[in-house]
Amino acid sequence: MARIIIVILFFILLFSLLAYGSGHRENVRITSLEGQKIHDYQVAPRFSTAELCTVRHDDGAYWAITNWLIGDELYKSYQNPSLSCDLPYPFSVEDVYMVLACSLACTLYVSTDVESADFTDPDCPIPGNLLSISQMYEVNLPQGGLYQIAIPLDSPAVVEEPYFAGFYYSGLVDTLARVSLVTDNIPVPCVAYNIWDTTIGWVDLDSTGYPGFPQFPGRLLLFSSGTTGGSSGEEPVPSVSILKPADGEAITGEAIIWAAETAGSHIVDYARFDYRDGVDWFEIGRDYDGSRALRNGVDTSGSGEGYTIPWDYSGLTEGTYWLKVTIYDTLGRFDVDSIPVEIDPTPPNPVFTIPESMDTICLPINLTVTSDDENISSVIFEKKNASMDHQVVVLPIDQSPHGNTYCGPVAGAIAVKYWFDEGYIYGMREGNQYLPLDTVVERMADLMRTGRNNGTYDDLFYFGLRQYILTHGNELLLNACWNPDYADFRILFEERELLVILGLAGSPGLYLVTGGVDGLEDQQGRYAFKAADPITASIIDTYMRNNGGGAEVYYDGSWHALDVIITVMGNALTINRDYVGSGSAAGNQWSYTWSSSDMIEDSAYFVSATAIDATGREELATSFVLNKCELYMKGDYDANDVVNAGDALYLENYIYKNGPAPVGGAGRGDANCDGNIDIGDIAAIILYIYGVGLEPCY
Repeated sequence: MARIIIVILFFILLFSLLAYGSGHRENVRITSLEGQKIHDYQVAPRFSTAELCTVRHDDGAYWAITNWLIGDELYKSYQNPSLSCDLPYPFSVEDVYMVLACSLACTLYVSTDVESADFTDPDCPIPGNLLSISQMYEVNLPQGGLYQIAIPLDSPAVVEEPYFAGFYYSGLVDTLARVSLVTDNIPVPCVAYNIWDTTIGWVDLDSTGYPGFPQFPGRLLLFSSGTTGGSSGEEPVPSVSILKPADGEAITGEAIIWAAETAGSHIVDYARFDYRDGVDWFEIGRDYDGSRALRNGVDTSGSGEGYTIPWDYSGLTEGTYWLKVTIYDTLGRFDVDSIPVEIDPTPPNPVFTIPESMDTICLPINLTVTSDDENISSVIFEKKNASMDHQVVVLPIDQSPHGNTYCGPVAGAIAVKYWFDEGYIYGMREGNQYLPLDTVVERMADLMRTGRNNGTYDDLFYFGLRQYILTHGNELLLNACWNPDYADFRILFEERELLVILGLAGSPGLYLVTGGVDGLEDQQGRYAFKAADPITASIIDTYMRNNGGGAEVYYDGSWHALDVIITVMGNALTINRDYVGSGSAAGNQWSYTWSSSDMIEDSAYFVSATAIDATGREELATSFVLNKCELYMKGDYDANDVVNAGDALYLENYIYKNGPAPVGGAGRGDANCDGNIDIGDIAAIILYIYGVGLEPCY
């Protein structure tokens, strides 16, 4: 029973089967199932022993509906926990079930989801907004018969009212196996729906309003189960989701396990982290402090990364392991999430010793990296120019129509829109419809629990954005970097070409989306950059600086610590670099003498090393450096060893008449240290020449 990692949404392909589906369903047959035994089929093991309450409103298997189920379609069933469970709300939906009949062994590809109930017509609810979804699973039914298939949601959906549970079938269903839907013998309107085409929309299976679509003889055997939080103020049962590493990730460096409690419990006692080597589980450690930053653009952020722990796997052998996180509350209730990962205790991770990030270099130079992997077969050195004005087009969104604490959902929506403009279109599609940006913001807010928390926690920001991506084409990849410095930021944004979201601490704490970088360090140790600000709904010009091993961002009149960078990347992104040379080995050190290049004086570069081991695994390291060989007098733009009116004229020709850049690099023209080269620099150099201005930069 293989678990397929990539989630494929039902609505991407539904409309392609309209003609086939309509004709096929004219041959529907209804046969009795009385007396047949139902076999249980569970696609994934459950680690939690918490008691589940089943929300089920049918009267048992009675009819098989053959030649209706054809694939690429979704079924929905109305669920009301108050009819099945004591003290039902809040209710955490964990599993969805559906009963099927088949005549032969067959393979199905299925996923489940939960949607809110739309009560626009209070007498006939229909499916509403998506709340949670599962991954796609491969279901192998071993022989003909009746099967109750159970599929867990990737993350429980916490609801305060009735909802719809859904079952999606991907691809064409094997018609030879005669896979059939199953109903009871009591037809009821507005409780069971089917959609296979967005033009037709939701079809009430009790309806006779569509020619060729027969009225179903009863209710679908489609139901759900979960845990109750109680309506008397009791805290909800905890729910946990592993954020990092990703499911199936190959870990080759530092491993930080990061998990989120998503049910909103305020009585979590601790999180326990385990790994499995073969059969047995071994405890890694526990985190009793789930403190985390809440960023809302209004209040002080607080601090902390949530439930995290480092995993030292250096003593283990290379291979596949399972990670498990269990969250316990003070009442003894708990929830578990687990994922497989690949580890390599001696990966080909190169580490630059020459040059390190933020170094100034002048060729020739011996590029040098070290690695603990004894199986490295080659190291390739490359370079990439660091533009003095690297910009990307990010669309600022005004958070105020949604709420003054919605900087998190807005940042997520900006990221999705950016990659949509780069060709990753499914982030803004549902079915064959494109979503307005305001709708994307609201979807993000629901998944990030922003309204409930009056802001967005970092772990729920990551969790919500990941859930949105999974349910909208799964075309984007996420990562997080804590306590970065400016070089980390510049490498991720410009060299890796990622969309970078900054989590700022302090008062207020908020999220900004990077829109550009300008120039190099000014005389005050600052680096200019641009960002989309959700509060002003504009692109702002501001600064970053290094401080105490990390970085700070200047915002709204004060410096804010840069707690975290969250990156969003298109899954088909490729990076172009210029080849420099191949290294030679001496022990665990690889070097290349770089003696000739077309590098420009007084310009910045990214120098990268890709290490490849004997198995073909590749790892990349990058240093952000300044190329500077000659020392020039500040303001001597024509390099004649004199600073005079000729230099002001030289700079004017460069700015306005397409003349040559200042000798040694265009960056030297920033005379007034504002990160730009414009008329202000001409004025500054003139004032300096006549003894009434400050010394020029660079």
